[in-house]
Amino acid sequence: MQGGVSLTVELEASAGITEMEEQMQKAGQQAMRQAMKQRIRQWEEEHAVCPSCAAASRRLEGTARRGSATRVGRVEGARRRFRCLACGRRSCPANRLFAPLNGLTITPGLQEAAVLAGGSWPSRVAAHVLKKLSGAQISSEEMRLVTNRHGKQRAPQQQEQAKPPCPEGFQEHPPSASTKQPMLFGLDGGWVCRREQRAGMEGKVAVVCSEMEDLPLPVFDPPFSWSKRGGPRKPPRQRHRLKKRLDAATLGPSREIGQQAKAAAPTLEGEPTRPVVVLGDGAEWIKKEQQRPFPPATCILDGAHFWREVGSALRAAARAKALPEQARDYQLFLQRSRFWLGRIDLALTGWRDLAKGVPAEFLKPIQEAIRDGEHQRPWMGSYEAWKSQGDPVGSGMIERAVSIVINRRMKKRGMRWCRSNATARVALRADLLNEDGNTPQPSRAFP
Repeated sequence: MQGGVSLTVELEASAGITEMEEQMQKAGQQAMRQAMKQRIRQWEEEHAVCPSCAAASRRLEGTARRGSATRVGRVEGARRRFRCLACGRRSCPANRLFAPLNGLTITPGLQEAAVLAGGSWPSRVAAHVLKKLSGAQISSEEMRLVTNRHGKQRAPQQQEQAKPPCPEGFQEHPPSASTKQPMLFGLDGGWVCRREQRAGMEGKVAVVCSEMEDLPLPVFDPPFSWSKRGGPRKPPRQRHRLKKRLDAATLGPSREIGQQAKAAAPTLEGEPTRPVVVLGDGAEWIKKEQQRPFPPATCILDGAHFWREVGSALRAAARAKALPEQARDYQLFLQRSRFWLGRIDLALTGWRDLAKGVPAEFLKPIQEAIRDGEHQRPWMGSYEAWKSQGDPVGSGMIERAVSIVINRRMKKRGMRWCRSNATARVALRADLLNEDGNTPQPSRAFP
């Protein structure tokens, strides 16, 4: 059975392109709502058989109002009630049409749009965007409930998919034994405000990457020269992009993020002979997860993050000892060179020597830097060698993942989260990013 709806739009002669677009959009949405009403009535006519006795004779006994929120706006329809003339039982054919909604008034298409919008923006903003773009009428509270419900269904599914044992493999090999790119695991956390606890809670994010690609080097204007600006021009640095990647996130225990990260690896690359690199900032839960779910791997401490703390401590010690500027710069260059080339024990000895003679009130930062260096010693090595092999020595990839998965959605002003709702949202955010990663690079929403 076919149905048609005619569309007539009256436009003023002085209407601009903006007014034309708005009027055409409203008229189109109204026509689509009318067409949906007609299609519901046609469906009732097509299913005229009594569900009890299969008789086709019936009598109309009134209507019941039923409103449904759709992607084109709210559709108000009247469900007709019939009495079977053969068995005398009443039935409402449209109930079978609306049965997949499970008592809700929001269609599955609008629920999907609400989940995508609610996973990216605050509920009030997401409801306003849907109404403006498609005419969907959904309140911010309905938006929040729908998003939380789908997220709470998706989060256990992600954890359940990570529970089956993954194939053993991904054993560490020397760089000379394999020319393949390493399988990268980045682990980090981001803090969000919590309703029950003022200190907040930490969301854990993992990035699994099986292939990186080099970005094109920037092209400079040959006539321009930095030598005329007081110094030689530095060559551009080669930057990289994670070409094949998967994200996982949770606000549950650290073992959950470890299981999800390990389960994501075979979906990207099932070859067991690839070297493994685990990158982190030295947090205790990252070290524990590296030892438990991951096989032996090359563990790299974020060099830039750690040196930032050590460098500030060394500068404070140099100022406290009143070292000349030239001597201070030399010490910083020497200690950084030792750290970068993997001479960690020699660097720690130099830090201890620099701490001698520092007044007690300025000694705490340098002591903390030395203590952190001794504690993080197993994760530090020759950053120069790692970089020459193509391994990342900074946590930029995981820091960006934390920013996109957690910070952009959950750290707006005034937001407070309970753990279950926060876990639901980050599960949806991870799915959104992974789906976006399957699209071609120029079309990605999160490049």
